[in-house]
Amino acid sequence: MLNTLEKMSLIVIGGELIIGILGNGFIGFTSCIAWIKNQKLCLLDFILTSLAFARIVLLWVSAANLFSVMVYHELTDIMEGNSALARTWVLANHLNNWFATCLAVFYFLKIANFSYSLFLWLKWRTNKVVFMLLLVSVPFLVISFPLPYHFDVFWYHVPPKYERNMTGLFNDSVYTNLNYNIMFMIGCFPPFSISLMSFLLLLLSLWRHTKHIELNVRNSGDASMEAHFRAMKTVFLFLVLLALYYFALFLTFWGNVLPQNILIVMLGYVLENIYPSGHSYVLIFGNSQMRKAFLSILWHLKHGLREKAPPAT
Repeated sequence: MLNTLEKMSLIVIGGELIIGILGNGFIGFTSCIAWIKNQKLCLLDFILTSLAFARIVLLWVSAANLFSVMVYHELTDIMEGNSALARTWVLANHLNNWFATCLAVFYFLKIANFSYSLFLWLKWRTNKVVFMLLLVSVPFLVISFPLPYHFDVFWYHVPPKYERNMTGLFNDSVYTNLNYNIMFMIGCFPPFSISLMSFLLLLLSLWRHTKHIELNVRNSGDASMEAHFRAMKTVFLFLVLLALYYFALFLTFWGNVLPQNILIVMLGYVLENIYPSGHSYVLIFGNSQMRKAFLSILWHLKHGLREKAPPAT
């Protein structure tokens, strides 16, 4: 029987799941519409569509895992389904982080303004740079994949009635799972560091561009500056949400290792879903075309509900 805390957490996570699927589904839908309309798939639409799909899978797998550990009554049922869920989650998490990193690099190469020959060479080959990043990410997927390690302690929470019987198993597997989590975080470090570097270089480019305007044009409404601000805001919020996501994974792991810490585990699950759900709306409102389409849909829904509402008596 679920307690009050578990029920509240499931409601919050269910809300995050709905919000995230709607946001990422909208991004994927608008990108596909643009693909059909233009009869070609541009690099930005490819990144956004792939990122949206990866996040939808990530949200569904996280929800399926939480549902299984909260509802299933037999520990064997949890352990049998754990392996497939874990590997699907690792793959979706990997694609999620690296496609978001590709988006940050794309913004940097398209918007930043440097005269260095290396930057210009990369800028002219943005498509190849993005696909090379995806290729480079493959070894880190191998590192992150739970092949030589057990993923159990990291991935699921054991119901309280089994904690007494599982104490010995936890004591034996903590060291092994700690090793795996170190390897997992090593695999996650490169996309975070590349995105951080892209943000810092965008900041440097904005500073140089601002100095140039002050010396020559004195026009604070420059379009390039506005593009810098939009890209920096998107990448910065991505970094904040990604850091929160890693912190949530850390909470989930240690909450599962330590007995009688269901509060930490549930907090980790709640925080974990903020990143794939919330960042989709950062992308929507950071893109003028998607923002207009999204606000238009909300406007029609609002007026449609008003028209269907019964008149006051």
